Amino acid sequence: MNLSFETKNFHLSIGGKSKDLISDKQGNVYGYVRNTLYDIASPYVASDNFITLYESVPEVFFPVRYLVDKIVKGNFKLKSIKDDSVIFSNDNINKFLSQPNALQSFDEFVSLHFLYKFLTGNSFIKASVYSTGKRELWKRCDDYWVLPSNCVDVIAYNNAPLFSPAKITDIVQYYRLSYSGIMDDILPDNVLHVKEPNANALDGILKGKSRLASQIKPISNLVSVYEARNVIYTKRGALGIIVSRKRDETGSVALTPDEKKSIRDEYEKTYGIGADKSPVAIINTDTDFIRTSMSIQELQPFEETLQDAISIAGAFSIPAQLVPRKDNSTFNNQETAERSVYYNIVIPEAKSFVKSLNQFLGLEKSGMYLDVDYSDVDALQSGNKERQETLNIISSKCKNEFFNGVITLNDWRAQIGESKVENPLYDKLLLEMDDNEVAKIKGIISSGNTKSNNNGTA
Repeated sequence: MNLSFETKNFHLSIGGKSKDLISDKQGNVYGYVRNTLYDIASPYVASDNFITLYESVPEVFFPVRYLVDKIVKGNFKLKSIKDDSVIFSNDNINKFLSQPNALQSFDEFVSLHFLYKFLTGNSFIKASVYSTGKRELWKRCDDYWVLPSNCVDVIAYNNAPLFSPAKITDIVQYYRLSYSGIMDDILPDNVLHVKEPNANALDGILKGKSRLASQIKPISNLVSVYEARNVIYTKRGALGIIVSRKRDETGSVALTPDEKKSIRDEYEKTYGIGADKSPVAIINTDTDFIRTSMSIQELQPFEETLQDAISIAGAFSIPAQLVPRKDNSTFNNQETAERSVYYNIVIPEAKSFVKSLNQFLGLEKSGMYLDVDYSDVDALQSGNKERQETLNIISSKCKNEFFNGVITLNDWRAQIGESKVENPLYDKLLLEMDDNEVAKIKGIISSGNTKSNNNGTA
């Protein structure tokens, strides 16, 4: 198996023996691609290979693009830590949330971040600061870039204090960007490095590992399937063998060179489906045909393709029901599966992203934080309604238990997913309260029920 992908920058051959050079359009060589099944995910070249696979193999493209397209639909906002109110008047952050650099919108910026993170296991965001100092980064910078992570190296200090108390600046000397002739060494304070977990210390703990590294065998199977189908469609290789049926007293008589040439000319020049071709070949020589190739139906590649696609999608927590199929079939639980993608990976990934940005930009020091919200997404509307109905049932049960002296108000809040209230009254059972406390609590609960009824949610 040796299928090649041609891309703008380099040639990738999966399963071959040679090592192909990676070069730019000017022919400057800056690396090579390892080609065997076992080293295609090598930390030295995996980033380039996985990006090429994303651009070339639909089953790799689908899960990554599916998640990225959903993540960018979130409503990113700047909020106040004090009361969670939305802040509209911060010009620096408003610019960041609209156009973080001269070439990209915020949606493109977020898309690139997650594309590199999912494909290579690493994303590097550079803050091009225009001034130095100890002020929060968001006050000193208005230009941010997602770097091509396959072109970034993490350069650590010799004898860096790994596994010891240390800051990132004690471990990482700089991040080196090598891209199209550019060599840029960037201080660690100006780079946000987000990475996937990497359990293999031999690969280097300073960089993450792509989830696609676990899918090398399914990807290899897919490449084999596409190659086999391509061979059949383009008729590369012999479809069969034409043999002589002529016999004499000594047995079979081989075709003469002239007869072979005549048959070949008849087949290649006359037979075909074009306007000037005949769909029927008529051959004077007494011959027979032995088929040596297999049809698409006999190879059954679509079943193999689907299983491999499901495996790759599973690496990104995408349920099998959402993987595209050749018959465009859908499942009754399609909506539930799509909601599970939001709750299990899209929202957690987006929340983790803004949390990293808050720390990197120093927003929390200024009493602010970035947040992302998906409540307006159509796929979550029915799920929100079901969740609210469930919470109402739980809350009604907790209300009865509270007034029967079984649980406290904080127990009640915990069961409906609310945080604990630091008030001694909320940790008392009803039977432990005096008359004034009971009256106060009943008033709070009565007021809460009235508001809920007015909103139509209870």
